[in-house]
Amino acid sequence: MKESPILPTYAGKTTVYIDQNVLTMVVKGNDLAFFTSLIDRFQVIYSDETLREIKRSGQPEKFLAALDSLNAMHFRYQFNDSFEPTGEMILHEVPAVQAYGNYLQMEPVYDIMLAAAHQTTLKMYGGRSASTFTKIASEQIDAFDGLIKSLSAPLAQLDYTHPHLRAPIEQYLLTLQSQYEQVSAMSAAEMTKHISDETDQSGVQKYRSSVGMGPKELNNVKPPNVIEKIWKIYQDLDGYRDQGYSIENFLGIAANPLYGRDMQVHEKVTAIYNLLNMIGYKSDSKLKLEYRYVAAISDAAHAAIGSRAHILLSADEAFVDKVRAIYEFLGVNTEVGLVCLVDGEVKIKIE
Repeated sequence: MKESPILPTYAGKTTVYIDQNVLTMVVKGNDLAFFTSLIDRFQVIYSDETLREIKRSGQPEKFLAALDSLNAMHFRYQFNDSFEPTGEMILHEVPAVQAYGNYLQMEPVYDIMLAAAHQTTLKMYGGRSASTFTKIASEQIDAFDGLIKSLSAPLAQLDYTHPHLRAPIEQYLLTLQSQYEQVSAMSAAEMTKHISDETDQSGVQKYRSSVGMGPKELNNVKPPNVIEKIWKIYQDLDGYRDQGYSIENFLGIAANPLYGRDMQVHEKVTAIYNLLNMIGYKSDSKLKLEYRYVAAISDAAHAAIGSRAHILLSADEAFVDKVRAIYEFLGVNTEVGLVCLVDGEVKIKIE
């Protein structure tokens, strides 16, 4: 009989969120002394995005065992009674294998969300070359409709347990669906204004060419105040000059009356991370390939979740540079460490 997994408990330690490349070091057995010290001094945390990447690895047993060896705890978003994110997080005292099982139950919903939310952006990077923005927008609306139906199906069970919850949940789902349809229609219309709604179009490359700015220029921008320096460049370029844009408009974090609330910090992190990828600052490579684009989505999710931890560790230098710039601009206090393996020893660079 297998032993029951040990339940991690939180003892008030400083939290350290590690991304997949650091967890891979644990799986490979790199510098055990470093990770032993990490466990002694800090509380290692992980998220559903970690579990998603573990599923993609094809070796879940190894990675789940690594999480258990770190006494890692599951970290997830908190929602209010209206099912909106509060901006706070919950540490979940659950064995990694159980958290993974919970994730697998929800994975079909995540897959639908991926289909509904990211295909337009994938095309902008040159993927989905055989599809138009109009076709993709229609697919996304259908996918989101499927998501709403899958979430609505179990609600009848609430009549027996929590009858007062069914009506507000149904209303919230209807509101979400209406908002999504509006956003999809607006997005498709804006895309076709600026990018020909034809096949074989790379909107990102066309955009970079039109403004005369891309990775070559932007990667020379050095800290501090990277975001402000980038905006100072863009506000004088064609398409931005004399348009009344603020830095928040440029970054995609300005207040939007469609949602009726301010964006939470983690939502702003995601928006800015995606914007930096699009304009070319420390951008991920080969994003027209769907598997690379999916990996970039995971990176953005790690950046967002990491903003709620005390420390974020990653071995990806470009990721670290982007996240440091974003956190600095937003006033996020999370320390971001670049993890390097030097002669078999783990070294951390924190600026």
